[in-house]
Amino acid sequence: MQWYSLVPKSFVFPVIYLFIMFNFPVSVHSFSKSTCSPYLFSINIDIRTRHQYVQPCPVSHPCQCLCDMENNRLWIDCFSRQLKFLPTFETIQTNETILQWNIDLAFNSFENLTNLQWIPKNMRIRYLIFSGSLAYDLIVQLNLTHRHLIDQWPNKKHLFITNNGDEDKEEKEAEEEEDDDIEEIIKRSISHSNYEYTRLLTELTLQLRDKSKQIHTFALSLSGESSSVSILYLDHNRLDSVPLKALYNATGLYELYLSYNNISSLPAYAFGFSHRLTRLDLSYNQISSIDNLTFERHPHGYAGPFLIDYLDLSHNQLTILKSHCFSYLVNLRLLKLQHNQIYSLSANVWTGLYRLKYLDLSHNSIENITQIFYNAYLNELNQLKLTSNNISQLNSCEFLTLKALNKLDLSNNNLSNLDTCAFYGLSRSTSHSSLHIYLHSNQFETLHPCTFDKFARSTIHIENNPLICNCTLNYLLHDQKSLAYTGQECRGGYAYQIQTQFSSPAIRKMNRGSGKKFVNTSITCRNAYKYYNNLCPQMDCKSVCSPNEHFVIQISKIALPNRTETRFRQTFLPLLFIVFYVILREKV
Repeated sequence: MQWYSLVPKSFVFPVIYLFIMFNFPVSVHSFSKSTCSPYLFSINIDIRTRHQYVQPCPVSHPCQCLCDMENNRLWIDCFSRQLKFLPTFETIQTNETILQWNIDLAFNSFENLTNLQWIPKNMRIRYLIFSGSLAYDLIVQLNLTHRHLIDQWPNKKHLFITNNGDEDKEEKEAEEEEDDDIEEIIKRSISHSNYEYTRLLTELTLQLRDKSKQIHTFALSLSGESSSVSILYLDHNRLDSVPLKALYNATGLYELYLSYNNISSLPAYAFGFSHRLTRLDLSYNQISSIDNLTFERHPHGYAGPFLIDYLDLSHNQLTILKSHCFSYLVNLRLLKLQHNQIYSLSANVWTGLYRLKYLDLSHNSIENITQIFYNAYLNELNQLKLTSNNISQLNSCEFLTLKALNKLDLSNNNLSNLDTCAFYGLSRSTSHSSLHIYLHSNQFETLHPCTFDKFARSTIHIENNPLICNCTLNYLLHDQKSLAYTGQECRGGYAYQIQTQFSSPAIRKMNRGSGKKFVNTSITCRNAYKYYNNLCPQMDCKSVCSPNEHFVIQISKIALPNRTETRFRQTFLPLLFIVFYVILREKV
């Protein structure tokens, strides 16, 4: 008699079911087709991250392939595997169908990457990550939950990932919001970092760097349409120069991130093959010079990087920008130059930038801005930041070409006086859009009321200045209604110092502390109001600035970048001539 005959039949099926449940996890789905591709099979599912582990995989152990089911992305996960050499990528049989992969190779042990042919012909790569930092924004944006950072954090705290979903939809919405605040659009497009997560990621970054090496040389071939690496992250490494060999004939590149390296200069034709490049981040390097041909088309290239619309050169060591250095970037919309050492600029620097919306020159060493914006190509500029420089003087007509400007930030400089025609061309008396001028944290004791005549739809920020309490300021605060002033000593209409000459306001501020004496401003300042009401309409800034407008027209040149003749002109036009010649011969 066998032992299993003693077991009641009613218990057989429950026991088998429990055996299956405990020995074969629910996550196993043997040889079912993957959500991301019919040519791949799902062999397991990570319930926490909603990732399918798929086969066949182009690379072998210790890397693994998975499918991000939420975003329908294929990933090759080689994150922090202590790899000393780039893994070999094998060809998967797909009946000539091209598969798009994303590859995470961050935090490994290779210092020099020089492979020439490394991508199979039926593989396209959207994201290629060699980043040397755990950036929370990047983790959220790309949904990099396959990194299993939860397992490496103290107490296995949960990293809450919020994916915004359809990126193309967001980009389209951002393009439709051109009239909005560009800074706000940027902020909305990137998830806000949680401070606790940021702290933990910083600590974990240091731990991972102890176990890995940062890249010194990058010469992986990105050439030709077959490789098609779309987005490359090389930030937080030790590159001392732009990877020219990798970028040679890199026609499929859309975004390139080279921040936090040791790059010291930008040579000629550095990006001369990347005619699809739209976003370039070179911030936090040691760049001190930009060649005039850096952004030009390479002589052997089809076209140069004329599609770049985002360029970040902030936190470098630039001192001078050469004329026409950006002239090829005719689609540039956002240019970040803050936190450099720039002290000299000319109007010709902006030649060709007729689509520029946002320009940040804050935290530099600029002392004089006379005529540096006298360029007709800046007529679409919405925001200009000049905060935290050494500007001490503002002459008339300095911003006459900036007709579309919505925000002008001159805060935290050494300004103490303004020409009455300094902001000519920026008034918003009839425009549908408002204007914000930031003059706070300067050395102003008073402001001439006629400076802001016809600025009814504008807000002038003058906080944190050593302002004098007098009728001139009161006229601006109450009659013009265009100033945003949070100070209290000059708002209540009290303790005004008597002005004998309205053109020369008092030079001493009255500060009586708690003993504030309120006066009837309608009587005290009546003469001042009459004086300015008669004076301001007589101010003719148009006549003052007309010669300057003619000068701008003379110095502004047609936006034709140097050496931009494409193969279209080289091949199509001669061919067209031959066709016409043959047709004429046949008729004859």
